[in-house]
Amino acid sequence: MIIDAPLHLGNDRVFDEKTTEEEIIKTIDNHGIDGAIVQPMVDTPSIDVARNCHDRIARMAEDNPGRIFGMVSLNPHLKEEEFEKEIDRCIKELEFVGIKLNPLAHACNPLSKDGMRLFEKARELEAPVMVHTGAGIPFSLPAMVIPIAKKFLDLKIILAHGGNNITAGEALVVAEQCDNVFLEPSWVAIHIVCKFIKSLGASRIMFGSDMLENCPVELAKYRNMRLAREELEQCLWKTAKEVFNLSVSP
Repeated sequence: MIIDAPLHLGNDRVFDEKTTEEEIIKTIDNHGIDGAIVQPMVDTPSIDVARNCHDRIARMAEDNPGRIFGMVSLNPHLKEEEFEKEIDRCIKELEFVGIKLNPLAHACNPLSKDGMRLFEKARELEAPVMVHTGAGIPFSLPAMVIPIAKKFLDLKIILAHGGNNITAGEALVVAEQCDNVFLEPSWVAIHIVCKFIKSLGASRIMFGSDMLENCPVELAKYRNMRLAREELEQCLWKTAKEVFNLSVSP
């Protein structure tokens, strides 16, 4: 079984990308992906635009029960009332499974007032938070998460891209210091991912492709790491199931 955490839907005005529902379904079908966590790309920082993409993801989940799961992605600099109301709607009504913070694309320091408001809300709703790391220094440095993870010990935090290659070592140190931090190492070199697993155990690592074109590359990485069957299964789907509390079974 394979769960891809995460993929992106919509228009991205930061990285000039676009992905449709049809492209996501076609890609996961072609590569044998059993489930995917889908979040909005970073479009115009508007509550109406965000709501529209969240609604599209919700329809995807409704049309693909047990296979597509939503993740909130919302600019923390929006009006406080709008921000919190939309997160409440996505988690409580649309049954999304997590919240995404992209310090680079959202232009948000995780330790700022607006950044911390996101983590406070996530703890209130018991929703895991995925944080983009790597590109976008200094806000996207993995170490920015340490004070947050130590303050919110009951909050599960996933470092998207595992710090990327440039700060992968730092991401590992963060996860070693904070038991509530998990790594999603898309784009990270295979030998570094092996080091992650050796140090942290497979239960702290989750598969993710990030971009549709990267899906076969990431799968090839895991399948060529010479992992034990139990370790491979843990990385490919069990960690995501456990962290995001997904209703899936092989």
